[in-house]
Amino acid sequence: MSLVFSSITINTGQLQNMLVFYSRIGFKFQMVKVDKGSEVYRAVHDGVEFSLYSVPNALKSKVPSVQLGFQITELEKTVQDLAKIPGTLLILDPTDLPEGMKAIILDPDGHSVELCQK
Repeated sequence: MSLVFSSITINTGQLQNMLVFYSRIGFKFQMVKVDKGSEVYRAVHDGVEFSLYSVPNALKSKVPSVQLGFQITELEKTVQDLAKIPGTLLILDPTDLPEGMKAIILDPDGHSVELCQK
Protein backbone atom coordinates (compact mmCIF):
# COMPACT_ATOMS: atom_id res chain seq x y z
CA MET A 1 0.00 0.00 0.00
CA SER A 2 1.26 3.48 -0.74
CA LEU A 3 0.04 6.77 0.62
CA VAL A 4 0.43 10.17 -1.03
CA PHE A 5 -0.83 13.31 0.66
CA SER A 6 -2.90 15.17 -1.94
CA SER A 7 -4.98 17.98 -0.41
CA ILE A 8 -5.87 20.23 2.51
CA THR A 9 -9.11 22.23 2.67
CA ILE A 10 -9.86 24.81 5.33
CA ASN A 11 -13.40 26.11 5.83
CA THR A 12 -13.22 29.75 6.85
CA GLY A 13 -15.49 32.60 7.82
CA GLN A 14 -12.64 35.06 7.15
CA LEU A 15 -11.80 34.27 3.53
CA GLN A 16 -10.05 37.54 2.62
CA ASN A 17 -7.76 37.57 5.68
CA MET A 18 -6.97 33.88 5.18
CA LEU A 19 -6.13 34.47 1.50
CA VAL A 20 -3.73 37.26 2.46
CA PHE A 21 -2.17 35.16 5.25
CA TYR A 22 -1.48 32.05 3.16
CA SER A 23 -0.50 34.07 0.06
CA ARG A 24 2.24 35.73 2.13
CA ILE A 25 3.56 32.29 3.06
CA GLY A 26 3.88 31.59 -0.66
CA PHE A 27 0.66 30.01 -1.94
CA LYS A 28 -0.65 31.31 -5.28
CA PHE A 29 -4.44 31.02 -5.19
CA GLN A 30 -6.93 30.90 -8.02
CA MET A 31 -10.68 31.15 -7.60
CA VAL A 32 -12.46 27.92 -8.48
CA LYS A 33 -16.05 27.83 -9.70
CA VAL A 34 -18.24 25.40 -7.80
CA ASP A 35 -21.83 24.45 -8.63
CA LYS A 36 -23.04 24.54 -5.04
CA GLY A 37 -21.64 26.24 -2.04
CA SER A 38 -19.57 29.34 -1.70
CA GLU A 39 -16.27 30.83 -2.86
CA VAL A 40 -13.34 28.44 -3.15
CA TYR A 41 -9.73 29.45 -3.70
CA ARG A 42 -7.19 26.77 -4.52
CA ALA A 43 -3.41 26.65 -4.76
CA VAL A 44 -1.24 23.71 -5.75
CA HIS A 45 2.26 23.41 -4.34
CA ASP A 46 4.53 20.41 -4.98
CA GLY A 47 1.49 18.39 -6.04
CA VAL A 48 -0.53 19.13 -2.90
CA GLU A 49 -3.77 21.06 -3.31
CA PHE A 50 -4.42 23.69 -0.62
CA SER A 51 -7.95 25.16 -0.65
CA LEU A 52 -9.78 27.84 1.29
CA TYR A 53 -13.55 27.45 1.27
CA SER A 54 -15.71 30.38 2.35
CA VAL A 55 -18.21 29.33 5.00
CA PRO A 56 -19.86 32.48 6.42
CA ASN A 57 -20.82 30.87 9.74
CA ALA A 58 -17.55 28.97 10.33
CA LEU A 59 -16.54 29.12 13.98
CA LYS A 60 -13.11 30.23 15.10
CA SER A 61 -11.61 27.67 17.46
CA LYS A 62 -10.47 28.76 20.93
CA VAL A 63 -7.83 26.03 20.85
CA PRO A 64 -6.06 25.33 17.53
CA SER A 65 -7.90 22.42 15.94
CA VAL A 66 -5.44 22.29 13.04
CA GLN A 67 -1.68 22.62 13.16
CA LEU A 68 0.19 23.20 9.91
CA GLY A 69 3.92 23.44 9.26
CA PHE A 70 5.77 25.01 6.34
CA GLN A 71 9.41 25.49 5.41
CA ILE A 72 9.88 28.97 3.96
CA THR A 73 12.56 31.49 3.10
CA GLU A 74 12.76 34.95 4.67
CA LEU A 75 11.21 33.81 7.95
CA GLU A 76 11.58 37.07 9.90
CA LYS A 77 10.17 39.27 7.12
CA THR A 78 7.29 36.85 6.50
CA VAL A 79 6.37 36.74 10.20
CA GLN A 80 6.41 40.56 10.39
CA ASP A 81 4.04 40.71 7.39
CA LEU A 82 1.75 37.98 8.75
CA ALA A 83 1.48 39.61 12.18
CA LYS A 84 -0.13 42.68 10.54
CA ILE A 85 -3.08 40.69 9.19
CA PRO A 86 -6.24 41.12 11.32
CA GLY A 87 -6.97 38.11 13.50
CA THR A 88 -3.42 36.71 13.61
CA LEU A 89 -1.54 36.08 16.84
CA LEU A 90 2.20 35.50 17.14
CA ILE A 91 2.85 32.63 19.56
CA LEU A 92 6.62 32.17 19.08
CA ASP A 93 8.81 34.95 17.70
CA PRO A 94 11.39 33.79 15.14
CA THR A 95 13.77 31.77 17.30
CA ASP A 96 17.05 30.10 16.42
CA LEU A 97 16.74 26.43 17.43
CA PRO A 98 19.09 23.47 16.78
CA GLU A 99 16.91 22.38 13.82
CA GLY A 100 16.85 25.92 12.36
CA MET A 101 14.85 29.14 12.75
CA LYS A 102 11.23 28.63 13.80
CA ALA A 103 8.17 30.79 14.48
CA ILE A 104 4.59 29.90 15.36
CA ILE A 105 1.64 32.11 14.47
CA LEU A 106 -2.12 31.61 14.61
CA ASP A 107 -3.84 32.31 11.29
CA PRO A 108 -7.03 34.45 11.23
CA ASP A 109 -9.13 31.34 12.00
CA GLY A 110 -6.94 30.33 14.97
CA HIS A 111 -5.04 27.45 13.29
CA SER A 112 -1.49 27.03 14.50
CA VAL A 113 1.05 27.59 11.72
CA GLU A 114 4.67 26.64 12.34
CA LEU A 115 7.09 28.33 9.97
CA CYS A 116 10.66 27.00 9.66
CA GLN A 117 13.73 28.25 7.87
CA LYS A 118 16.75 25.98 7.69
